[in-house]
Amino acid sequence: MPIRRGALSFARFRLDGSIPKDTRKWLVKALEARAFEGIDPKGDDDRASGFVSLERPEVAEFPSGELFRGMHALFGWRVEKLRIPGQLIRTQLSEWSQAFEQKNGRAPGRREKTEQKDTIRRALRSKTEPGVKVFDVSIDFTAKELAVWATTRSIVEEVTEALASTLALKLIPKVPAALVDADTLDRLAPTTELFGDELATLKKKEVA
Repeated sequence: MPIRRGALSFARFRLDGSIPKDTRKWLVKALEARAFEGIDPKGDDDRASGFVSLERPEVAEFPSGELFRGMHALFGWRVEKLRIPGQLIRTQLSEWSQAFEQKNGRAPGRREKTEQKDTIRRALRSKTEPGVKVFDVSIDFTAKELAVWATTRSIVEEVTEALASTLALKLIPKVPAALVDADTLDRLAPTTELFGDELATLKKKEVA
């Protein structure tokens, strides 16, 4: 797990808002509201995501003994994706079409092929195991800081949006652009003194 290996690939956010005194009950309720639910083999969704225990990522339960380490909370964001190779569907559809033509003396129509393609896909879906990824998440309640141990922007946004809504807090990215006001950033722009005559010449050309 990234947290235990000491990986550096994480995004940090400041918790902006009031935190109840009963932190444990408050957090558990929030995580249960977006607890992970697996992909339904008979459904249409090919992706599922939600919070799980970091100790047991196959479980969407959050006992205090697993969730808290002092004033730190550790849990996971589980993502499942179901991918059925398109080539496999095409191969089976082609075999079915040949058998259909031999039996009926004609090639199957577009509607018949579409219906059979859906039948094949559903049959393969029920036999295919989804790919699983679990991303570590930690909250330091002393520093009021959230860390999402992921490098994919979409995952970070998914986790923070889920927590912001269930915890009723605003999560502010802990990056320079978010911590410094616009006027200060403007004053930090490169100056003529920094780059010397070369920058001054460039500015004169822009004016001209």
